[in-house]
Amino acid sequence: MKKLLSSLIALSLCTVVMAQKSEISAAKNTYAIFEVGMQTKASAKKQLETLNTAKASIDKATVHEKTLNSPEAWGYKALIYSAIAVTDTVNKSNADAAFKTAQEAIAKAKELDKEGKEKNNIENSERNLSIVMQNRGVSAFNKKDYKTAYTSFKYISDVMPKDSLFSMYTAIAANSAQMTDEAIKYYNKTLELNTKNPSLYQELGRLYMSKADTNSALKVIEAGRAVHPNNLNLIYDELNVYLARGQASKQISKIESAIAQEPKNKTLHFVAGVAYASNKQLDKAEAAYNKALEIDPSYADAVYNLAVIYIDRGNAFINQANALPNNKGTEAKYNALKSQFNAQLAKAAPLLEKARELNPKDRNVVRALREVYVKLNKLDKAAELKKQLDQM
Repeated sequence: MKKLLSSLIALSLCTVVMAQKSEISAAKNTYAIFEVGMQTKASAKKQLETLNTAKASIDKATVHEKTLNSPEAWGYKALIYSAIAVTDTVNKSNADAAFKTAQEAIAKAKELDKEGKEKNNIENSERNLSIVMQNRGVSAFNKKDYKTAYTSFKYISDVMPKDSLFSMYTAIAANSAQMTDEAIKYYNKTLELNTKNPSLYQELGRLYMSKADTNSALKVIEAGRAVHPNNLNLIYDELNVYLARGQASKQISKIESAIAQEPKNKTLHFVAGVAYASNKQLDKAEAAYNKALEIDPSYADAVYNLAVIYIDRGNAFINQANALPNNKGTEAKYNALKSQFNAQLAKAAPLLEKARELNPKDRNVVRALREVYVKLNKLDKAAELKKQLDQM
């Protein structure tokens, strides 16, 4: 009798364990049906019904003492709840609750899965939650709720640390939310993964400059220029760092050395012009822009900047004229200065006309040319450009 009773107890225990394992199997099988439904484009309502059936089975498995420490049970719980979080787009509170439960299940599965058998389920669960956070982040960003966008994209970036796209989104959202330190962190993280985008170096450099950290800004920009040596934005930003440090001459020296190595590089001559102009060396700036135009007569930026040199010179003459005392004794001096002013603008006008031909939709060019026409009393041409500006 005792032997029979012992056998019955053992059989009973075995039946309970098998019953709980069958709950895991039921959850797995039902989840497989959900996957088929996704492929056949079943309705969201039908998919949720299937997931809720799988959820009922897996919930039993993860609380029973015989399977509550099963990595497989928790792996499937993470998978099922994360799928609910993605699929339920109607009941936000249900989706949010499923998201939280999925996070907890992922953590538990990672803790129990010593052999790595649940790696795929865990990764797929994290991918599901990332989809939720991506949708949330994009929606928040479009509504200018940048802090929520940052939190959402940060979740994805932290879950998928090798994905440069979401670390960049995190940085952009943080920057938009004026969270400078967080933006710096995620721009740096992005650049560790992807060096192909020069604007990443530019944005990071500018963030450092906003904190008056010229050392870090220069380090980032120089790294960017090493990868993108001809990127004008990075060249300008490097010059701005040197100007902020009162070291324009150091940047000029670097550019001159580069020109000695590549005398036919139009970009280097153009950048030299920018550096000279920033350092108030207008004669050298003029020569540098002219050299760039010798190499490429259709170099629009050089054409425009050379025109600006003449405009700046002209403005210097007219400012001197306007500063003279208003009396007969200064009339000749005033007229001479006014004549020099007009002569400089007369040099600028054809350059701006050429710049307009090269870039007809550039408002800055059209606006500058109109102002020159006004000052040269070419009012018909100025009126024509005013109409163009109004239509741009």
